[in-house]
Amino acid sequence: MSEPDSEERIHRVPISSRRVVKPSAKKRRPPLACVQCYQRKLKCGRELPSCSRCSKTGNAEGCTYRSNNATSSSPNGLPTEGNSGSAALMATSLHTPVSLADIRGRPEVSSGRSGEMIHLKGQEAITKFYGCSYPLNFYQQFTELRSYIVQIKIKNPDINRFRDEFYPLANDDYRLRLLAHSTVSIETLRQLIPTKSVADTLFQTYIDRFEVIHRVLDIPAFITDYNQHWDFPLSSSALFLAQFLLVAAAAASFHPDMCNEVSNQQMIYDCAVHWIDAAESWLNSSANQFSQSWDTLTTHCLLLIAKRAHYIQEGFFWACTGAMVRRAMAAGYHREASLTVKISPYYREMRRRLWMTIIELDIQASVDRGMTPNIRIEDFNTIPPLNIDDEKLQDLRQDTLEGMPLATFTKTSFQAHMYRSLSVRLEICALVNGCRDQDNFERVLYLGEELEEALRDIPEWDNPQYNPRQKQTTMYVKRLLDIYLHQYTLLLHIRFAIQGSPSFKSTISRRARLEAASMVLDNHQKLINETKVPEQACRTGLLLAAVNICHEIYINFGPHGKDTHIPTSSFLSLFSWEKLITTDF
Repeated sequence: MSEPDSEERIHRVPISSRRVVKPSAKKRRPPLACVQCYQRKLKCGRELPSCSRCSKTGNAEGCTYRSNNATSSSPNGLPTEGNSGSAALMATSLHTPVSLADIRGRPEVSSGRSGEMIHLKGQEAITKFYGCSYPLNFYQQFTELRSYIVQIKIKNPDINRFRDEFYPLANDDYRLRLLAHSTVSIETLRQLIPTKSVADTLFQTYIDRFEVIHRVLDIPAFITDYNQHWDFPLSSSALFLAQFLLVAAAAASFHPDMCNEVSNQQMIYDCAVHWIDAAESWLNSSANQFSQSWDTLTTHCLLLIAKRAHYIQEGFFWACTGAMVRRAMAAGYHREASLTVKISPYYREMRRRLWMTIIELDIQASVDRGMTPNIRIEDFNTIPPLNIDDEKLQDLRQDTLEGMPLATFTKTSFQAHMYRSLSVRLEICALVNGCRDQDNFERVLYLGEELEEALRDIPEWDNPQYNPRQKQTTMYVKRLLDIYLHQYTLLLHIRFAIQGSPSFKSTISRRARLEAASMVLDNHQKLINETKVPEQACRTGLLLAAVNICHEIYINFGPHGKDTHIPTSSFLSLFSWEKLITTDF
């Protein structure tokens, strides 16, 4: 399994393993602890060459609190029993996650099958919160996992170094290094545009894989600007150049092995980071755009999509989507404009599309972080976007137009179908990650039925006239719809599935979450096999499904496993997903 994300990693600085005694100082007895543990009022055995917390040698029990009510330290820094919240927090590093149960003064449950799926990281005035749907909170459900991680790190002290080298951009300390405080000119943007062969591939990938999910652009209009750029490069506006760099950066996540000839064969991933840097710096330049204009909101939306595609600033993403929601609300996108407002039918439809894209980005960020959505269903009355292709939008400039039936596939089909379950998904996310009582099992069953109805309504979109690329696109959209909706079924049943004592409710929820998690993994595998999606390019719900299946196996066959109501045959198909699970962990 992988460790919790970079926000939960213990920051280590190079220090001596023993305190240095000055030659002129009075002779003292040998110190019991290394510098770091001494300063933090921890101790390590005198027979150990150094502390297990600092040099990763010695045994797992080397560091304990000095007080009589000593608590053993977990590999994540979580006290397992004893001390009250304030004492535990003061003895815990600022970079160490702290269980909310300890802050409330309650001992953490000894069973891995119950307890709160929430985390409060940090201490005193600097904290971060991770709610129930945050996948790595499942670490609290595996009792033996923490000591196992410590033993592994003791045997392999280079794990942390390799981890930080492998995930440099996953850090919340990541900042846009090169251009954060500089003004980016149009000439700088123009020089970053890749060669036409690379650009054509990336642009087509964005249209087929991102724009069918997140409706941001008017595709025919953008294609016109794109073709014009190659005919007359100097005529392209800074807005188009910034938007194209973000489009290319998002699509680069599907082409990890591609090289950019403009940057001396630099790998496309490194180029994508520079493109995002430049576009964001240009966008944040106050003189460039009106903050609430259509073009500015569109570019901000593309920026979020590109960052999410490369897992940049993941821990900050929920805050970014919240800011984006408020930007759109300040421009009135959350309200359906009356007929008296001077907005053409074309822009009315484009506003609906962009609003739905922003809401979907925000609710997914809420799930990933374990937070409530930044908006509720009663906070807006914008009607759903029409299920039509962009070519039809040109007709909306003069008159209104009705959308196609959902059984007809268009570039807006994903968005139109997801809108039908939006209120249910917003309620589930608020229920799981909110502070309300979650013990209303009847409500859980009702919401689960609503999700099942949405799943049953996914069309086949099997048109024999489609060419191979169109067939792959429709299959891609269908698989993602299935993944997104099953993700919420999984979230809905987590609380009852992990409760300590078996019950009729827990049996139903465990079966439901096992089936939902299996469907998520199955559809991810089909995306890789059928539509040739790279493994790293589509991760929605994958980690959450994987840890839920691991937990189900653990409570059935682990050291605390009891007689189960889940048939053993239900686990046989899991072996076909071994690669997916191990890759994600």
